[in-house]
Amino acid sequence: MKEFTTDPAEFILISRDTPLISNLDMIENIALIQEVHHALSIKKADAAALENLKKLNLESIARKRVTHCSANEILYVMLIRALMMPQKRILLQTPYSIVNNLGDIKTILSNISKLDNFKEILILDVLTNKYHYEGVQCTIVK
Repeated sequence: MKEFTTDPAEFILISRDTPLISNLDMIENIALIQEVHHALSIKKADAAALENLKKLNLESIARKRVTHCSANEILYVMLIRALMMPQKRILLQTPYSIVNNLGDIKTILSNISKLDNFKEILILDVLTNKYHYEGVQCTIVK
């Protein structure tokens, strides 16, 4: 854990405290990363965002705002957005606080493999939730 978090520039944080931008739709929330960090045009960034949503069969939420999406859909968008960041590692802090039910967490995390994911994902959660993550490919830290 110490190696993972010693340099904040090396990881992107996904947590309840790093929400999506509420006045943007899901495509805009994702595309903003491409526009800012990779200097992509709005049209190309929107296309890349939509392509990632399609990989998860979530194109139906593309033009929805945060208030019209489920907690799981919001987490997927947060993960897609994090995957587009330049950092090589993702720290997913207490997923329960985002989705409110860890029953689907294995499905959510296995769906990440449908995306072009070359990043290390670390889950930071309380020890009592450990059994929810058994068999997932992410690193669990207590």
